[in-house]
Amino acid sequence: MKLYLDYCVNGNFTNYSLKKMLKDFNIAPELIEDLIIRKSVSSLVKEFIEKLKQIDKKKDIFNLLLQFFLLADKMKPITYNKEALSKLTGLSPRQIDERRKADVIPHIQLTGMDSPKGGRRIILFDPYEVTRTLKKYEVKR
Repeated sequence: MKLYLDYCVNGNFTNYSLKKMLKDFNIAPELIEDLIIRKSVSSLVKEFIEKLKQIDKKKDIFNLLLQFFLLADKMKPITYNKEALSKLTGLSPRQIDERRKADVIPHIQLTGMDSPKGGRRIILFDPYEVTRTLKKYEVKR
């Protein structure tokens, strides 16, 4: 049975229904108001609420929350410096550069100066592609 059926008023799922449902999940009142306001302008929030309405009563909403949190975070690039990327992959900074230049790691792009000390940052664009690429070169510990 779908969760929203418990909160429908005369067969309609209204803002009141949404408030009550979110309140029952112990969501803070200011966050509830923010969600209701943003659902009319944000496609991501609207999609989240639609998925939340359709969730089965027996399912845990925590996974849905994490899914949308990661989806929202995925919209911005992930950045690492070479040392952090080296620790993640087990490759030396020189090996990373060599593989990037050879297009073996195509999802990495170097930008210009990042700090007063100089140096470069590595920008990793699509987290799923990057994760797959990094796991391919990950050193087994």
